[in-house]
Amino acid sequence: MSGPPPASRLPARLRVGEFEVFPDSHELAGPAGVQRIRPLIMAVLLRLAAEPGQVVTRERLLADVWPRRMVNDEVLSRAIAELRTALGDDARQARYIETLPKAGYRLVAVVEPVGEAPATVEVPLAARKEAPAVPGRTHPAFVGIAVLAFLAVLAAGFAALRLDPEPGAELAGILAAAQPLTSDLSLELSPRFSPDGTRAAFVVADGDESRIAIQSLDGSPRRLIGEPGAVRQSPVFFPDGRRIAFWFAQGGDCALVEYDLDSGSKRDIVGCAAQPRPRFDLAPDGKRLAVTATHRAQFPAGIAIVDVASGEVRHLTKPEPGEGDDIHPRFSPDGKRIVFFRGTASHRRAWLVDADDPASAKPASALEGLTYGSAWLGPDGPLVVAADWLGFRALTLLDLGTGRARLLGARGARFPDVSPSGDVVFENAVYQANLWLADATDETAAPQPLWPSTRYTSQPEFSPDGTRLAFGSNREGLEAIYVGILGAPGDPAKLPLPTDHRFIRPHWSADGKHLYAVRIPVGALKAAVQHAVRVSVPEGRVEVLDHLGTSVNSVRPSPDGKWLYVGEIAGNAMRISRARAGTAEKPERLPLPVVGEFQLDAERLVFTQPNLAGATSCSLPELTCERIDVALDDGTRFDWLLAGRSLWFPVRAPGGRQLARYDLVEGRLAERRAFAPTANGLAIAASPDGKRLAIAREDAPAIDLMIARAARR
Repeated sequence: MSGPPPASRLPARLRVGEFEVFPDSHELAGPAGVQRIRPLIMAVLLRLAAEPGQVVTRERLLADVWPRRMVNDEVLSRAIAELRTALGDDARQARYIETLPKAGYRLVAVVEPVGEAPATVEVPLAARKEAPAVPGRTHPAFVGIAVLAFLAVLAAGFAALRLDPEPGAELAGILAAAQPLTSDLSLELSPRFSPDGTRAAFVVADGDESRIAIQSLDGSPRRLIGEPGAVRQSPVFFPDGRRIAFWFAQGGDCALVEYDLDSGSKRDIVGCAAQPRPRFDLAPDGKRLAVTATHRAQFPAGIAIVDVASGEVRHLTKPEPGEGDDIHPRFSPDGKRIVFFRGTASHRRAWLVDADDPASAKPASALEGLTYGSAWLGPDGPLVVAADWLGFRALTLLDLGTGRARLLGARGARFPDVSPSGDVVFENAVYQANLWLADATDETAAPQPLWPSTRYTSQPEFSPDGTRLAFGSNREGLEAIYVGILGAPGDPAKLPLPTDHRFIRPHWSADGKHLYAVRIPVGALKAAVQHAVRVSVPEGRVEVLDHLGTSVNSVRPSPDGKWLYVGEIAGNAMRISRARAGTAEKPERLPLPVVGEFQLDAERLVFTQPNLAGATSCSLPELTCERIDVALDDGTRFDWLLAGRSLWFPVRAPGGRQLARYDLVEGRLAERRAFAPTANGLAIAASPDGKRLAIAREDAPAIDLMIARAARR
């Protein structure tokens, strides 16, 4: 009789190093207690444990753990990183999983059964020499028989485990086979299926104009709605499939409108007075809209319910200052609940609220990061979420019961939708940002590109002597820190940092030998614990500054190297503390309000505040503060720079952004120039002598639509 071993052969317990492993319940019992890991991660551990001490190639792991699924090396790397995190292992000083470059992985910890074989039995590693027989001990031959029997059981258990598909496995499979739905030179955005799943509505954008396209999935020509000269966004079908709603703007007017596909008639549902944001959703019964709207001046925007027939607005969620806006609402298939994302920029979480109960709003998960919309797979979930929660932007499956997420695939995906038959459509967005070196004293000098790539680069900072530039980039996968030598040939050097964390916001120490940064663990099982770290350059040795807390969003050394100024996460803002550098002293909270972003030099500390325009400058060390009337708000909270007596920041202008410089001593706007930062996050730096600027700029994105077709039964 052939076929896979029965699941009953799965070993009840085994020991791997300091951990007892329970394959059936997917649990590890170790020094810090019991933790549950994902079935997929358990499968990786069991596969390695089936051949302890032996090198298991990456190809073998991919074939054995992900049978019948198309995945790439990056998925395996992330799984290994997640397993190392669960085991408390360090890739650079491995006690459990050793990486052999260009070969694979090896489990170096001792593996033994618990309660199934003699306690003295150890699995000999390949590197061990055979020990001679010792009187009074079990003969090696019998030990070997016991070990082989145990490993056979373990291998059988692994086989049974890997044949048990995880939730969403089928969805991950069809995403791997996604095909282009559109590939125009224009941008295609915000796809939504018709109620019967036979058509898709989406936006075709060209410059500052956009139209709505209705396209059948059978390949027939698309239909374009609307004349040029206006902006249209976020089309959603009504339940009858004969009408759509979308956001419309022309001149100074805007509205959420209802459009009849047969007659071409258009009716405003709610106008600009309610300040509706472009991305919204329509309830399954077609009677209500869920929109992002402002409920009170100087407060973040919340979710509002709009009656389609009357236009009456009822505010459902009301986030407090510092919590960030509530965006991208989606009704559940039964219309009873709404998922949305609360936060600011790279710190957004999924939230749930009952459509008729404001008090029910609560987080759906502790995971946070950049988010790009969601789609429900049933009234109770799970959700397909486009986010960078797991290290890069992709589609993830969010379990609303546990708050855990797992990678589905479709790297680069945004704003997914799922049809009744299980088809998936999404934006495939390719963004590219690079650094440019500009002359701060001569606007006519042409900026020069620095180490261009096809990925995203930002967060530049000059070294104290002005000869090097540190920056963050995902050009080789996960977000990491690079250091380039200005004027020297060759590529920048990637610091050899552990791959189980992302490293962001690099800032040089006063002596130029280290970088202070924030590290965020890669993995779906934990909330974003964020530590300040001190990294040696170029060795990449990481010192974790535990005494600064576990929710650090920014750490900046003072120019004299004596102090560390710490931004501790408070909602979607920060509280500023200060600690002496080089000590383990707990930071002291500074008597300042919560801030959106802060920077400092030898004389002053400047910060912005959430939901307030302008900035505040405080003298150091006295902290005597005064308001600065500059064009900074939540939309530009990360995009400014304090450099000596100047504040550099982008301003809106006809034809695009300009870069403005405000003179803090003279209290006036000193200049404006055309070459401005356009990348997300901290996007501008100045050399210590003030003569050069490093500016991060986005290239024009390429956004097409992809469709993944479910198997028809």
